[in-house]
Amino acid sequence: MPPEERISIGLWSELPPGARWTHEGVSRVVGFLVEGAAAGQKYKFHVVVPRGMGDTVRDDLRDLNAIEGVDWQVWEPSEEDEEQVGKPDQGGSVDSNRHLAEFANENVPVEAWVVTFPHFEGSLALSKPKATLFPDAIPYDFPLGWNDNESWTEKGGWPKWRNQATAVMKDSHAVITFSKHVAVRHAGPLCEVPKEKIRVVPLAPPDLAPILPFLKDRTQTPASRRSAADVLRDYAADEDIDYLRYFPFEEIDFVAAATQDRPTKNLHLTADAVRLIVRQKRRSMKAFLTARLHWGAPWTRLPNIVEAELFNRDLISMPDLPRAVHAALFHAASVVVHSSFFEGIIGALPFYEANSVGTPALIASGPHIDELLEIEPDIKPFIYDPYDAGRLADLILDTVHNRRDYAVAQRQIFRRVSKHTWSDVASLYAEAALEGVRTSADQGTEAK
Repeated sequence: MPPEERISIGLWSELPPGARWTHEGVSRVVGFLVEGAAAGQKYKFHVVVPRGMGDTVRDDLRDLNAIEGVDWQVWEPSEEDEEQVGKPDQGGSVDSNRHLAEFANENVPVEAWVVTFPHFEGSLALSKPKATLFPDAIPYDFPLGWNDNESWTEKGGWPKWRNQATAVMKDSHAVITFSKHVAVRHAGPLCEVPKEKIRVVPLAPPDLAPILPFLKDRTQTPASRRSAADVLRDYAADEDIDYLRYFPFEEIDFVAAATQDRPTKNLHLTADAVRLIVRQKRRSMKAFLTARLHWGAPWTRLPNIVEAELFNRDLISMPDLPRAVHAALFHAASVVVHSSFFEGIIGALPFYEANSVGTPALIASGPHIDELLEIEPDIKPFIYDPYDAGRLADLILDTVHNRRDYAVAQRQIFRRVSKHTWSDVASLYAEAALEGVRTSADQGTEAK
């Protein structure tokens, strides 16, 4: 479809300047949607963000296989825009998110909106119909480790989040979840979303292969692993990470794990499994994590494993990796491990990402895996108990010894699940948002 004939859909974000964007869960989904729009050539996504956040989002989206101005566009109000709409409310403060919506209503040419988080209550002031994403409400299942105890008081952060999310989704024509288990467990019982309003749209598997020009047929070879190692060494040199500047990534066995350290991610199990391999089984193994180490945090055991076991040269943190470096880390790895207790999606993004670049992956069981098993029972051999570090250690070593067999089996799984594309997801999101346009038109016709 020619660019001028594409249907424009807004993507609403209230993340403030300085907030994490690159590599964060829903922000990554925004990137995948943009690439889906580029592939499908039916929709154009307009990303609206608060003033000061635009450059961060543009820099991230410009790394995608999509064209700025054709497949996507970022909008943020100027200082002059904010002065025009920034009238103090009765309390004397400025409701910046409501004013962001006023800016969007006036300037952003979209048919409908997709609200990227359910607690973004500035979206209540949007004049066009909207669908709202509901990724999950994980803190209500895993309450420890999210800020402090005051977050759970009557007027604390999480009860406030629930009230905001409930109001936004009540005002939306559709609510999109990534999985059935979130729809059943969180959206309905917790936030009072009627079943008929929920649209379950599973995410498509991310494909990192196009980022690595040296990768052929999703297969690791000595040459491709060396090229990936060169990417990692160049990054280490640019970032002045002396220990990794000349590190022989292609000559050793190592585990890669890509997620933030949060109460549900169970990264200490991955670390403990590697510790068992090195200290008890006397095998050479490293672990490279993209998580930051939260020293002194009472809810995570990860830093304690590093400190108490003197493990700082066996477990190495590499946070905030650029897309190409992240892909190179996964390709060079012997195995990717994802120890999460709970994901809001079906399956786990690191599992798919690893498969896409020819690296086998191991995943901890949980409701997100139970739902994947319904459609892909062949993943069963690659699943482990999220409380059993010994079993994970054995699986890691078995994967290293039989890497080719694991990689071939998972490549077949990836091929099957990839029949559901990001173009499909982008279309389903857009259609969910546009349901409100049709409903409004029908109501107008009936009124006449």
